[in-house]
Amino acid sequence: MKAAQYTPKNGLQGRTLLLGGLLALVTLGCDSYNKILKNPNLNFKFQKAREFYLQGEYFKAQPLLEELVSAYRGSDLSEGIYYYYAYCDFQMGAYQTAAYHFKQFNQLFPSSPKGEEMDFMYAYCMYMDSPGANLDQTNSLRAIEGLQLFVNKYPASPRLEQCNRMIEGLRNKMRVKAFESAMLFYRMEDYRASAVTLQHLLVEYPDLEEREKIRWLVVESFYKLATNSIEAKKASRFESMLEAHQALSEEYPQSLYLARSRALAEEARAFLASPRAHNGGVLPSTAHTTTSFAHSTF
Repeated sequence: MKAAQYTPKNGLQGRTLLLGGLLALVTLGCDSYNKILKNPNLNFKFQKAREFYLQGEYFKAQPLLEELVSAYRGSDLSEGIYYYYAYCDFQMGAYQTAAYHFKQFNQLFPSSPKGEEMDFMYAYCMYMDSPGANLDQTNSLRAIEGLQLFVNKYPASPRLEQCNRMIEGLRNKMRVKAFESAMLFYRMEDYRASAVTLQHLLVEYPDLEEREKIRWLVVESFYKLATNSIEAKKASRFESMLEAHQALSEEYPQSLYLARSRALAEEARAFLASPRAHNGGVLPSTAHTTTSFAHSTF
């Protein structure tokens, strides 16, 4: 008997056979999974859901667990099923949905020994759903609130240090966002908005690394706002600039920005000492003429 001879396939034939084989395996896998979904034995489905979950096949476990949550509601197995169900969403990255289920777990099973874990996971989902520093930080604020509630509720928890680290990370992200938002106004030359937002930043985040720079930017923003204002508003805005200069010099007496700030302050004082500052920017002779004309008109 002649030995079977193997004939190599060309590249296209080989890829076609490989794809065909993979498709066949996927089809067989789908058929097998569909049989599990259609199986009326709920205990069998729970076993398979746990297997899928432990194997990391969360997308297969989730539909089974969703059915079992309803089927076993009120039974002894209900708590365990809901536990896997909540974690399944978490593992798939559906953090908002998972947060809802972790919170719901403690409402459904208030005496469960997993209560602390579920409260932590709720807060952790909020943390994971927090966006990058360049995006809106509403979810970061919610995450901080959730983590702080956990810290207050479980002051002796071994997760406390982790929570504090996450809170600090979220606050730092919000600081970066707030600073970049204020700097956007500055770069757009909207100096009134930049002065206000930068001042608010100093109050809201007193431990900012860029605090000294922000003090200087407030001075510069008020200066540029004043110099670009109509004459009637220059005086009040130069006065605001001098207050900002005073705050910079008192908090950072050795600041590298002080030389520039002092130069702007001298310019502001010179304007405030001039007749223009006391007549709404109108020279005395012009003001007299305008007043006389007004009296003669009326």
